[in-house]
Amino acid sequence: MVVAAPVADRVASRFPFHLIALGVLFYGTGPVLARSSGTDGVLLSFWRLWFGLGVLLVGLAIHRLSGREIGSGRAVKWAMVAGATFSLNQVLFFSAIKRTSVVDASLMSTLSPVFVAFIAIPLFNERPAKTFRAWSVVAIGGAVFVVLGSSSRPEGDAFGMLMAMGAALCFAVFFLISKFVRDEIAVVGFLTVVMGTAAIFVSGYALILDLDPGSVESSDMWIALAMAIVPGTLGHIVMTWPLAYVPANVPPLMRLAGPVVSGTMAWIFLGEGVTWVHLAGGAIILSGLAGALRSKAGQELVAEARDGEPRPARQ
Repeated sequence: MVVAAPVADRVASRFPFHLIALGVLFYGTGPVLARSSGTDGVLLSFWRLWFGLGVLLVGLAIHRLSGREIGSGRAVKWAMVAGATFSLNQVLFFSAIKRTSVVDASLMSTLSPVFVAFIAIPLFNERPAKTFRAWSVVAIGGAVFVVLGSSSRPEGDAFGMLMAMGAALCFAVFFLISKFVRDEIAVVGFLTVVMGTAAIFVSGYALILDLDPGSVESSDMWIALAMAIVPGTLGHIVMTWPLAYVPANVPPLMRLAGPVVSGTMAWIFLGEGVTWVHLAGGAIILSGLAGALRSKAGQELVAEARDGEPRPARQ
């Protein structure tokens, strides 16, 4: 028998969109932390994942000591698939940041809603109305505007942008699996399996590339630990927990604000330049996001999430 966590579940069901917005904020710190390190993207992912696994194992131990179950065997298998996909997302994304910039790589990740929208049709039978899709296109168009403007600079890196696009696709698959099995497995159990699988896969990448994890400087180890705690643990928890109460199309759309968060942090803490292209594109992204969520179609999606009665999710 599963012992529920009523307080946490009530918070997730009452404030799902607030939690997702908090997750976007936590996720936004990841690219900035990665850019501030001098370590190869694969090695940074290696330590970030192993540190994250350690943190989640502590949470899983507390979860089991409280008498709660982890979840079904089917969900655990899907979590392993999600972990393999997430490992590729990590390697591609952090490697892309090293070749391009925080803003460029983050903005390419805004293609995730496109991938999610197509896959969510057969998987969750979600078909957002035309106005919601139209505003979503506006938001994505803002991202494309910035990507094209940024890539036209002499330092633009086409392969880096392609890697960032691959990372966006991998994250979309990871997210959809997260929602697909949300009611069959506890969040901490799901994320522990994901991080463990991803850590093993990234270790394999490091071995194939003949990289030495011990060569990472102590300062970058602290950065990897910060990434494991803030975007890696806190970000994933507050983003995954409310998935039982929101449509699949909404969280990726809300994540479109992530590049604005990351770009602002990169400007403040790293001194990365912000041009009129970034400002205009960011304004278009936020306008599209607001338009989609405030449209009649968007409000209907929100109402369905709040008024619906999803199967009790495992805590």
